[in-house]
Amino acid sequence: MKKKINIAYKLFAGILVFSAIKTTAQIGFYTATPAQPLHIDAGKDNGSAPDATKISNDVVITSAGQIGVGILNPITKVDLRSSNDQRIIGLGTNTQSPSAAGGGAIRYNASGFLEYSDGEQWIALPLTAPTKALVNASKGSAQSIATAASTVITGWTETVDLGAGANGDFDPVNGVFKAPRDGFYLVSFNITLATGNIPKNTFIETAIESNQSTNNIPVFKTVNSYPAFQAGAVSNYIGGNCNAIFNLKKDDTIKFSVKHNIGSARNTLNDSKLNNLSISEL
Repeated sequence: MKKKINIAYKLFAGILVFSAIKTTAQIGFYTATPAQPLHIDAGKDNGSAPDATKISNDVVITSAGQIGVGILNPITKVDLRSSNDQRIIGLGTNTQSPSAAGGGAIRYNASGFLEYSDGEQWIALPLTAPTKALVNASKGSAQSIATAASTVITGWTETVDLGAGANGDFDPVNGVFKAPRDGFYLVSFNITLATGNIPKNTFIETAIESNQSTNNIPVFKTVNSYPAFQAGAVSNYIGGNCNAIFNLKKDDTIKFSVKHNIGSARNTLNDSKLNNLSISEL
């Protein structure tokens, strides 16, 4: 008889607990007065009359399955509109295909913008992208270029530099460009040496060099020869040009150099129209 009474007592107690859960439908962690079916006061600081600052560390889930972070009455599926300044979502990079991520997924692209998936492709959100690097510079001063040695061209005058830094992306004094972000860069370089004697079988080599060798040909060179081997010496200008596309990482550098075998040092021509460079981020 005693065993039957114990079983009945346990069953009755279970019914009371179940009824209480069904009736109150409120579960609170670190709070005695949950405001929603599930309420977590992560800061354990609500007390009996929590203000906006105390609520800012709370998380709730409503009976409709809406989640509120820092807000007790969310009105969207996920609501972060608390009164403090931490109502923000952090998105990371993602290597999933757009179909695997599914339509409506959002990710951060390491190039500096957000993308969403329509189920078939990742599409950049229509936000203002960072200003792409663009540099134009010319050189109107003489610089001595020794024979049979590579010389970096310095002392440029910028006409355009859209870099966001105080001094832009290009250092005209040292002639070095620093990439502001990962990406592809189209580079062009033209130089002309002052008039003078040019022996036969003379060459001028123009080069664009990057310190990034992992994803690139590190140096692009163009060699111009003048005059022909069988021709005699002449007196004239001598010039060269080079073009390249580099896949650069942030803070990788580019510099420009010239080499010739005229037999003696020769100055760059002091005409800015014939000495110039351009760098465009693609």
